[in-house]
Amino acid sequence: MKDNLHIGVLGLNHNTAPVEIRERFYVAEAATPDLLKELKDRGLDETVVLSTCNRTEIYYSCKNCEDPLKTIRETLQHRFHMEPEYTDAYIYVFLDEDAYKHLFLVASGLDSMIVGEPQILGQVKDAYRLATSCHTTGFLLDKVFHRTFHVAKRIRSETRIGYNPVSISSMAVELSKKIFLDLSLKKILVIGAGEMCEIALRHFKKEGLSEIFITNRTFQGAHKLAEEYAGVPYPFKDIPDLLVKVDMILSSTGSEQPIINADLVHSAMKRRKNRPLFFIDIAVPRDIDARVNDIENVYLYDIDDLKDLSQRHLSDRLKESERAHEIMEEEAGKFSEWLKRLDMAPIMAGISQRVEDIRVAEIKKALPKLKDLDEESLNRVDILTKAITSKLLHPHLALIKSGHSPEVLEIMKRLFNLEDDNEEEMDNRHEGE
Repeated sequence: MKDNLHIGVLGLNHNTAPVEIRERFYVAEAATPDLLKELKDRGLDETVVLSTCNRTEIYYSCKNCEDPLKTIRETLQHRFHMEPEYTDAYIYVFLDEDAYKHLFLVASGLDSMIVGEPQILGQVKDAYRLATSCHTTGFLLDKVFHRTFHVAKRIRSETRIGYNPVSISSMAVELSKKIFLDLSLKKILVIGAGEMCEIALRHFKKEGLSEIFITNRTFQGAHKLAEEYAGVPYPFKDIPDLLVKVDMILSSTGSEQPIINADLVHSAMKRRKNRPLFFIDIAVPRDIDARVNDIENVYLYDIDDLKDLSQRHLSDRLKESERAHEIMEEEAGKFSEWLKRLDMAPIMAGISQRVEDIRVAEIKKALPKLKDLDEESLNRVDILTKAITSKLLHPHLALIKSGHSPEVLEIMKRLFNLEDDNEEEMDNRHEGE
């Protein structure tokens, strides 16, 4: 890759950090532009921030930032008020080929809590579009993300990894079936009107629940979902009364603070005469205070509790996952070769041009001594000198093509005294292709 130019990712996910850590690193969509701007102002040329219930990752490319990983760490520590030791305990870093391999896995659903889940590709696309609108992507990350979408599409079309798709929301419904066995006589309150709740409602409707109550901070959102899924909409302020009526609550909002605390549940349990109450919280940050789980006859499940349940579905997808990994490795190899050619092209073109400039200059110097030669003889001199320079160039260019180590490229640039502006000119030419 070009001098000091790297693709990298720094992040944490459901494999490295529990939900109580992930929620502290969650970056809301509204806050993402500020983070992207801050990283750009601190020297990162290109950045994309991907933040979901299961991961927060920062993809970057830069050539002018002295230590991009240190810059990202310091930015996160300052933004989330965390000590370095605390932050680094949960974070992973991938560079260059490992970075875009990781992104291929993420977008294809192969790195998800529930392997093959379909929502993540849309979330990756949304993260990329937002970064593009904030002007924090450029030539390299554009290429990486567009190749990522191609890889994810190929995996979906050539394997059955997404067959009978399973999601966090559908796992939440399956958990409710394990709790109650028969849902037809149960009442549920769904808090939130986003995609996670909508998917859950789609599954709940098939189970024939006795009643579905829906609430949301904006009543219009609750009303819209209620109409579509035969539920009853309620204003957000009615949550205390609804906790008394229902058997189970499923919550997924975008709130940065818990919307249900222990005091509220204590009060509801008194009015319920201590009848059991079940909460399934699939939001990150979490909607329900973890201390609710300490109350007698109250049972709280969060998104990490769905991991064990999801393992049942994993065995069915392992064979397809193996084929998907083969496709990912193949595509990563192709992309690595493309990046190598991207590096080689400006250097090879620069060497060829430098040698040609020397050849032409020497012929011009010799022309006064060759004034007795006719045009045909001069053409033969031109052809002869081109053949000589071509033979001299061949082993140098072949070495670049075959070895392509950073050391080889650096030696060649010094040997032929290539200027940085010549490389930039060639880069711009590639960017226009």
